[in-house]
Amino acid sequence: MERSSISLIRVLLWVFLVVWLLFTLFPFYFQIITSLKPVEEINRMVPTFWPETMKPGNYAGIFADPGSLKSILDSLFVATANTLLSLFLGTLAGYALARFLKGPIGENLAFWILSNRMFPPVAILIPMFFLFDATPWGTDSYLSLIILYLVFNLPLATWLMMVFFRDAPRELEEAAYLDGYTPFRAFFKVTLPLVFPGMISVAMLCFIFAWNEYLFANLLTGTNVKTFPVHIPSFTAGSQTLWNLVMAFSLVAMLPPVIMFILLRRYMVRGLSLGVVKG
Repeated sequence: MERSSISLIRVLLWVFLVVWLLFTLFPFYFQIITSLKPVEEINRMVPTFWPETMKPGNYAGIFADPGSLKSILDSLFVATANTLLSLFLGTLAGYALARFLKGPIGENLAFWILSNRMFPPVAILIPMFFLFDATPWGTDSYLSLIILYLVFNLPLATWLMMVFFRDAPRELEEAAYLDGYTPFRAFFKVTLPLVFPGMISVAMLCFIFAWNEYLFANLLTGTNVKTFPVHIPSFTAGSQTLWNLVMAFSLVAMLPPVIMFILLRRYMVRGLSLGVVKG
């Protein structure tokens, strides 16, 4: 009786997982087939769940506009530069909080840094526009987006790196000091390799935010700089949105973060396990 109950639970669990998987993957599937449909088919009142006429030329059509490739490159440059800067500053700040600022002062300062990531971005939208508009480089520049994204990525990077450094054993640093290492050398030779998987996790989170961000990019970009989320609404013909080109371009824009995750997934898993509280 018990064995049959366990078998029934397993069957129900598998059924639930299959249904959940289909429910989760269906939007991605519909995006793929929509990117292969002609315009006439995507405008039908009753949608088709498999293209009656395959049109793989949609992927070539999205790059007929030179702005498409440029928007991908702009996003890649902004996201990469912001990620490197957030990781560099967040690592130094996180180490300082974990090693030198402890007690109520350190805890309150760390929470204040993280609280800057909690407020809604739309609350500072207009003030940020006037602030960057008053700078020498203006709003339509790479530097504006990189610095603005730093406001949101740096608190997250600092907080996570602080947790990772606290999880790293301090005894190894002290042993390095006894071997004649300077604090600077011990940091780079001993401590930093211990939290390297955590750094990869932080870098991926910062990159994904900067890669997908639309609100501030739509406000601060123009003719010189235009990231891919801002470029997506340009796939129109008159008053009609070309959803097949939108879906094709969105799939192409998914490739950089997906490839990065595939290449670094083992570091991602190890990095996320660094901050687990040990009982």
